[in-house]
Amino acid sequence: MKQLERLKRITILLNELPQTIESLKLYFSELGVQVSSRQLYRDMQEVGEYFLRAGEKLEQRKMEFNRIMWLINKNVNAEQINSYDIDTLLISNMTIPAGLAIGRKESLVKLRRLLADHLYHSKVENNANLDRLSLLNTHFFEIPYNEQFQSRLDSILWATANHRSLIISKYNGDSVSLYRSLTFPIVFDPMKIIYHRGSFFVAGMIQTTKQCLVLDVYQIQGYTLSNQTFQFKKSHLILEENLKSRFGITQNINDLVYKIALEFSSITGQYIKMHNWHQSQRFEELPSGNLRLELNCGVNRELLGWIFQWMGNVKVLEPEILIGLYNEQLKLINKAKHEPLAYTNISQPE
Repeated sequence: MKQLERLKRITILLNELPQTIESLKLYFSELGVQVSSRQLYRDMQEVGEYFLRAGEKLEQRKMEFNRIMWLINKNVNAEQINSYDIDTLLISNMTIPAGLAIGRKESLVKLRRLLADHLYHSKVENNANLDRLSLLNTHFFEIPYNEQFQSRLDSILWATANHRSLIISKYNGDSVSLYRSLTFPIVFDPMKIIYHRGSFFVAGMIQTTKQCLVLDVYQIQGYTLSNQTFQFKKSHLILEENLKSRFGITQNINDLVYKIALEFSSITGQYIKMHNWHQSQRFEELPSGNLRLELNCGVNRELLGWIFQWMGNVKVLEPEILIGLYNEQLKLINKAKHEPLAYTNISQPE
């Protein structure tokens, strides 16, 4: 057997499994070719210098009884993994919603295997969080999505990425405060997937009326993928402006943008100041120690509900329409003490 053929065969073997000099001698012996150990060591050197692809490296690993194992490291040019990187991945996995962690388990396992491949070639001796015993996600305010939801989300992701219209035939619920006049079915042009407060939403435009709309993916119960494409760029710009005018993702009560002014008690105000609520938020510390928050956005149910979250630690200063809705909601809360409960949405747009 010529040297070139022998070197080629050694390279093929190394691409399949790590090899030792003994395993190579056995392989060639079975082919009826006698090769000395000294020659195989020289062959390994030749393979390492001339037969590897870009990004590959021939490495030696010590085994028991001082034996040497040879392997081709295919991740030699990959960035090294450190403990901070491992923590980043573990924290990312921890913050994945429960429904996705269950429904996309196979994909997550693949990503962890990729990490393991890189970790094998990195110099990380120990990471205290690898057992995940010190990490906890309460999954509070999350929906345990089933396989049906996973399939629906994948379909809507595909339609959004490929600018294909959806025919929404059935929708159950009112988590986004839809137009009161809206009836299904509708032809909907999906443009953006939004993850907000533990749920997935799809934002787009009603094809006939050109109204911007955000739909809760979980509440879409009937839909059909269409082969019809839609113009994306111009409509996407309109949608972006519409989303910026909302507090959260809920439908505004009208098309107006208001100057919202709220006053928070001192301790609550410091907590509010730490967080991101809207791109227009501005804070001002008052002489009393309280905090004034100003926003430029529409008025919607999500804003009203968010204000009630702070109970007696917030005061609505302006605009008048928000003050009116706040007072009306207080009346409904008190009314519920004495009468049977019925669904109400005083912030629902027409």
